[in-house]
Amino acid sequence: MRNFIKGDYIKIKFPNLKNNYNVLSGVRQKSFVRKNKYYKKLYNLIHVEEFIEKYKIGTKLSNIGGYYIHAYSFDDAYISCCNQCAFVHKFVDGRIFTFKESSGLSLRLDEPNMNYAPLYDFSSDDIIEEDEVCLLCYMEGYNYWHFTYEVVPRLMAILKSGVFKGKFLVNDAPVVREFMKMLSVPEEKIIYNPCGRLIRAKKVFLFSDMFGIELREKFLSDTKDFIIENVEKNCGKLDDESLPKRIYVTRISRRRIINEQQIINILAQHGFEIIVPENLSIFQQMKLFHNADIIVTPHGANSTNILYSKPYTSFVECFGHMWVNPCMLYTIDILKIDYHMLCERLADYQPDANKYSDYILNTLLLYTTIRTIFEQRGIEVKK
Repeated sequence: MRNFIKGDYIKIKFPNLKNNYNVLSGVRQKSFVRKNKYYKKLYNLIHVEEFIEKYKIGTKLSNIGGYYIHAYSFDDAYISCCNQCAFVHKFVDGRIFTFKESSGLSLRLDEPNMNYAPLYDFSSDDIIEEDEVCLLCYMEGYNYWHFTYEVVPRLMAILKSGVFKGKFLVNDAPVVREFMKMLSVPEEKIIYNPCGRLIRAKKVFLFSDMFGIELREKFLSDTKDFIIENVEKNCGKLDDESLPKRIYVTRISRRRIINEQQIINILAQHGFEIIVPENLSIFQQMKLFHNADIIVTPHGANSTNILYSKPYTSFVECFGHMWVNPCMLYTIDILKIDYHMLCERLADYQPDANKYSDYILNTLLLYTTIRTIFEQRGIEVKK
């Protein structure tokens, strides 16, 4: 067995299977860490503005589209398409550089749990050749919330600027395919992430970091208008008086409410309809949120749809106490949403809980919140 720290061989006795597993795990972990550091070093990661300043290569397009985000363009650049994101590479005197911002969130690249794969073969014959490519393929870009708040604003900004005429590289996920169609982006203008492939483009565009949770003011309101305008043009009007006015949006993946049936029983007594978003198209979800007066939902990507709600809608968002992360605050502000945050009590703490864990929501807390909302709206509350 190899000692990856000292570089020589060592003898290890294994008295039982458990100790055998522990020793092997430790050695494998050291091997993984060493390889990961080596692979990361090969990427030669650098911030894009630092690269432009140092090598005088590339162009910065400040405040693209008139918003607080910058774009950068590079001639003759490569894009390596990974599992969930992509990286832009540029060669200088035979040396490769990789732009941190191309991942969509450069701060995460230095986290210790970030797993790096070997670089692709840039001499391969199996490279996709393109003219202009705009990178919109990010670490979380397959997720409904992240796509809406981090990809669509960038897409809108560069379309508004008029400087880009090429293809958009995006994550390959059902929600992305559905959304791009609703946004009137022609299929021939889209490259869905060809994972494991290299793209070489005559010109590549990428963006500065932008946190979706910080999307605000005119950038946020224009993004909302951009989405609604295209959705109504391609799918129909959001207004529909036949849809329910009170909805509970259930969650079928992680961070579910453990006692959800009790929650549903209380809400059903007060006229709420149960919605399973996985059974609906994005357009159907938008319509439900747009026409509802009162919405109750566990925290998750489904909260994205509050962006399409009408002003003064009552929005009750539920959290487990290990992950209280209200992502919609600026949206709540610009739409004047009547917001209520419900959090799991410490008394209901689940052993070994983490930010992905299911949780218990106190039924009395829910009831008193619904009672308050109903009283404000002049609706009778059932005991």
